[in-house]
Amino acid sequence: MRLFTVETTITDEGGAEALADAMDRLQPAPADVALYDDAEVPGSIKVMGQFTSAPDMVVLDVLAEAFGAPPFTLSEQVQRTISALTTLPGEAAARALADLVEAMEPAPYGVGAFEIEDGSGLWEVGAYFLTDPDTAALNALGAAQGARPFVVSEVPDIDWVAKVRRELSPVDAGRFFVFGSHDADKVPAGRIPLQIEATVAFGTGHHNTTLGCLLAFDRMFGAGVRPANVADIGAGTAVLAMAAAKVLPGAKILASDIDPVAVDVARANLGVNGLEGRVACVEAAGFDHPTIRKAAPFDLVFANILKGPLLQLAPDMARHVATGGRVILSGLLVIQAESVVDVYVTSGFRLDSRDDLGDWSALVLRRV
Repeated sequence: MRLFTVETTITDEGGAEALADAMDRLQPAPADVALYDDAEVPGSIKVMGQFTSAPDMVVLDVLAEAFGAPPFTLSEQVQRTISALTTLPGEAAARALADLVEAMEPAPYGVGAFEIEDGSGLWEVGAYFLTDPDTAALNALGAAQGARPFVVSEVPDIDWVAKVRRELSPVDAGRFFVFGSHDADKVPAGRIPLQIEATVAFGTGHHNTTLGCLLAFDRMFGAGVRPANVADIGAGTAVLAMAAAKVLPGAKILASDIDPVAVDVARANLGVNGLEGRVACVEAAGFDHPTIRKAAPFDLVFANILKGPLLQLAPDMARHVATGGRVILSGLLVIQAESVVDVYVTSGFRLDSRDDLGDWSALVLRRV
């Protein structure tokens, strides 16, 4: 297992604490974030984070700059990880075995007990060690609970984040081109680039829900529609808000998410894409935020979430969208689209278009 350590130094104690808090909310989350006095620079505070997978240095450096710190330095150590896995019948025995393994010396850094298939009654107990465990002791504990002998092996040293990035190719979405930093050299001339990393929040453009929203917006823009007041509700990475900001230079644009991690990610992505100050980012459930209420009514609302929240939002959507304004909805399966349309028609919208991409639908509706 690789262990990645990032460090920066800051003189403001409040800024150091705020930066550490923002790092704690990153996805994937750091294993540890710590603050300590910098012995080499009196009056300075060192902010350190440790990750078990390669951190996104672009996002980290955007955060550092936001809190007045210099760019992070990155160091890497290779740490062996040894797994020990067994199976046995019964939840009680599995959880008892997990507790016994957790109390071993040397102690594992992670232990879990999981039912292999719901209702099967067969459970797996797994433990992960940084040094070779005592296999005889493990098997003695397992035998007492009716478990099979443990299978002990070293976990392959694979950078899964890098692997996923390599396998995620850029996405064509009409005039928009969505890519990760590893594909920055592949942006075609004349396209509108949107850089989104695969490591953070929802909405990389690779999922058909996000792609459907981008294609619907691209078609709308191509038809001459120029909304002046835009909201991205449940924004995730804010890729939809950024698409709007790229082509609507005079528009007011707002992005919100119920998850504070997503809000941090959205702000970081705006920085990476040169859109600082173009999109207001707030933490909110639906439209429930004074900034959102004050900004309404909207000419365009993106909501790429799920069927349940979309149905719950329908009355609020009607109250916050201007007459003639449009909503682009996704996060719903093809088999769910009709029921969502029915609820929105009842709430004062009419269907303009529907696009099905694989199992997923994207809807464009207009306020009447």
